[in-house]
This record gives sequence, structure tokens and C-alpha cells, in this order.
Amino acid sequence: MAAARQLEKDNTAPWAIVSASYERQRHNDAVTEIISIPGRGHSLTIDSGWKTVADEVLHFVVENSGEK
Repeated sequence: MAAARQLEKDNTAPWAIVSASYERQRHNDAVTEIISIPGRGHSLTIDSGWKTVADEVLHFVVENSGEK
């Protein structure tokens, strides 16, 4: 799971909530990661600049797929 830090732009899922969720999930057997993408809002996958988010997700998937 990858979570993105949206800073002050995300009123739907503030960083404090995202960070607390990450802390609870990071001990799971599944790969859990949190990253920062500054200046992004909650709709980060459909706003302009979505390719930056997609590149981060693709990097996460490739790095954690077991096939490099």
C-alpha cells in the first residue's frame, strides 16, 4: 500500500489521519509505504499532475512485485 502526503491541500484525509493509518498498517505482512507528494489534494489521481502520482505508484509496484 502506498499513501501520499497531501499536506495542507487535503481536507478530506489530513496528514495526521494518513500518518496514523500508516503507523497501524506498517507492521502487517503486506508491504506498506508512505510517501510525500507535496502540494497535492485528495483527488491527486485525477488532478493535473496525475502522472507524477502514477509514476510513484508504478515505482512502488515494480519495486515490490518480486519481478525486476
